[in-house]
Order: sequence, then C-alpha cells, then structure tokens
Amino acid sequence: METIKLSSLKDRSPGRPRAIPEEMEPIVVELYEQNYDYRTIARILRSPEYGLNPHYSSVRKTLIRLGRIKKGTPV
Repeated sequence: METIKLSSLKDRSPGRPRAIPEEMEPIVVELYEQNYDYRTIARILRSPEYGLNPHYSSVRKTLIRLGRIKKGTPV
C-alpha cells in the first residue's frame, strides 16, 4: 500500500473557482438579511453592476458556508 506524501498534495492544481467570490459574500449576506430569497439574490448578482452569473444554489451554498442558514433549510 502506497502512502501519500503531504508535499505531493500541495502540488495539486486548484479546483474550479467559486461562482460567488469572497469579495461578494458580504453583499449576499446583506441581501439575504433584507429578506430576498436565493433566486432573487442570484438575479441581482447577474445585473451589470455585479457581473456575476451564479445559480441560486450557489447563493444557498454560500449562506450555508457562512453559517447564516442551516444545511437542512428548505429551498
């Protein structure tokens, strides 16, 4: 059985970038606190002002990762 060296894990290339960058996360939280739903937030982020193209599930996953909602919360 071959062991994986820690140094070989660092050599991996990064994965796919997130649909919502870290700089935009405060905006997503602010919109969510203003009682916008996931789909509306995604639509707002698609405007020319923000220039992103996230799916509503990306908004939901961002809010889960930030601890704003629980994982079992219905869509």
